[in-house]
Amino acid sequence: MTSRAMIAVRCSLLVLLILALASCAPNTRQTASVERAAALAERGDHAAAAREYEAVAAATAESLLANAALLPAAREWLQAANPDAAALALGRLLPPLDALQIFDRDLLGAEIALQRGDSARGWELLAALRAPSGPARIDAYHALRQQLALATKRPLQAIRSQVERETLAADPVGVAQLRRRFLAELQATVERGVTIDPRLAGRDTLASGWLEAAPLAARAARAPIAANAGITAAWRKRYPNHPAAATLAMIGQLPTPQPLLAMANNPRPAAARDNEAGAAPLAPAGQPLPRATHVAALLPLSGRNASAGAQLRDGILAAQFAEPEASLTPVRFYDTARQSVAEAMAAATRAGALFIIGPLVREEVVAAATNAAQGGAPPILALNFLPADQPVPPTVKQFGLSPEDEARAVAQRALAEGRRRAVVLAPAGDWGNRVLAAFRETLEAGGGVILASESLSGREVGPVLQAALRVDDSIARHRRIQAVLDTPLAFQSRRRADIDFVFTPGQASALRQWRPQLRFQGGGDLPAYATADAWDGRAGAELAGLIFPDMDWSLAAEAPAVAALRADTSAAFGDSNGRGRLFAFGHDAWLLQSALRAGKTPTVEAPLVGATGQLSIDAAGRVQRSLRWAEIGASGLRLLDADARTQSGGD
Repeated sequence: MTSRAMIAVRCSLLVLLILALASCAPNTRQTASVERAAALAERGDHAAAAREYEAVAAATAESLLANAALLPAAREWLQAANPDAAALALGRLLPPLDALQIFDRDLLGAEIALQRGDSARGWELLAALRAPSGPARIDAYHALRQQLALATKRPLQAIRSQVERETLAADPVGVAQLRRRFLAELQATVERGVTIDPRLAGRDTLASGWLEAAPLAARAARAPIAANAGITAAWRKRYPNHPAAATLAMIGQLPTPQPLLAMANNPRPAAARDNEAGAAPLAPAGQPLPRATHVAALLPLSGRNASAGAQLRDGILAAQFAEPEASLTPVRFYDTARQSVAEAMAAATRAGALFIIGPLVREEVVAAATNAAQGGAPPILALNFLPADQPVPPTVKQFGLSPEDEARAVAQRALAEGRRRAVVLAPAGDWGNRVLAAFRETLEAGGGVILASESLSGREVGPVLQAALRVDDSIARHRRIQAVLDTPLAFQSRRRADIDFVFTPGQASALRQWRPQLRFQGGGDLPAYATADAWDGRAGAELAGLIFPDMDWSLAAEAPAVAALRADTSAAFGDSNGRGRLFAFGHDAWLLQSALRAGKTPTVEAPLVGATGQLSIDAAGRVQRSLRWAEIGASGLRLLDADARTQSGGD
């Protein structure tokens, strides 16, 4: 019997049992309440708490009460490592919002970007926030700011937030806890291969002490406890009264989370295995793992990227469990937040790994490729792309999700539709620059041209749009003619007439501000394209007409592969609707490694059909992924070109 059939049998028995119990029991269904949601959150069942908050919001027609439930719902979804569901909750907020609610919404938006792996975008969103008020919000702001600062290689900013948090702490115990957590974050940053240079601190001894303590903590964590004093002696002499002194002295004596080891040769549902993962016996760090044939998944299962790692892990387990029981391949998870990529790869190889999925973070992918080039490692399916100038070993394949891919797909679609002259309105910052560069490269390679590109930030975008559309030229001509004639003239401003389409990548919240302005400036009739971030689950007139690409999992629930996965996921995990794009990404990563191990490399002619699209691998070892297209309407989403797809994933 296959695993899918086993799930169906178990679910049927469970349904019969529930019906039998229901027939002799009174109806005890309770109305959704904030109190029950808070109790679920306190118990650690964050997904259930989020759903309870959303049920409270759905039960009221008053925007004030609905918003008061939707904001904690988004917060609980983030606690449950589900940023996509959190974004949907924020998308259901109803105007008007007061100043505190706007701050909470925008802070949650920055954390969503962090959990989605786009720390640069998260930093930009956080930097745009007004200063918070009240101790709780100030601490929440600086806690997130610390994570984003370290993720974007701004350690001095993280230290400044640490100082602010210590100032707010109520007692010495709270201060000590904050210091332990911060040193652990610095240690994890070093272990991911990020260089922390103490010279950045200049003459700031507080900052230089923290920066010097980070690599020492990483060394001490790997060494015997008795070696701690020797490793930290010179540092303690230079910084006898530093805030990190007590915590650094305890490195090696405190319990440290170990790399997660999940053996997936258990015939129980994936949900049960996942729930037990934290309590299962784990292999001690630095000690050999029991040798067994397995697939190794190198993921961040703790630290700032733990939410992304958790969704990927769930997707991998869902795909692994769906394999026929006779050919079920064990999988082991190695936490790259608690050991270097080189250490994880070495441990996996010694323990009998046949194949490696991961790592996820780009710097770690570079380290994995460098390690693989030296030979001796199993084949690798990296979950991100190497820099263009990085040599790619023949044993490394690359699979990733990126907004740059979507930008390339937009350029390809526009060219195919005969549209060659574009105006680009992108968010200011690194994210917008990367998306613009990818779009420009593909459009110009196909004979297109960008007539104007503008970086947008804040709410005052009218003058910028006027310049991009050359409406200001029209206004200037009117003024000159009026001055010559010395008489008032009736006037209707006009945009430039040579534009074929507009490309507006960005978050839905920003686009809701820009699109009405674009229409006001005369650009409302232009075909408009965006990236997948434009859709947050909420339709409306502001975004009507926007066309964007996304994966099958998000747009094509009726597609056979997606429908089957959603059914299996609902049976095994309880609900598939809260599973986001990274879940589908992890699922397809498992399918790809299975095909590669079987010697069946997917091609354009014979693709692998997954939840993220139809997958093929090109000559450079990069996974090409087909994208679906949809258009946002005033009342919903409309799927376009049901049989047509755009390939994405290449340079």
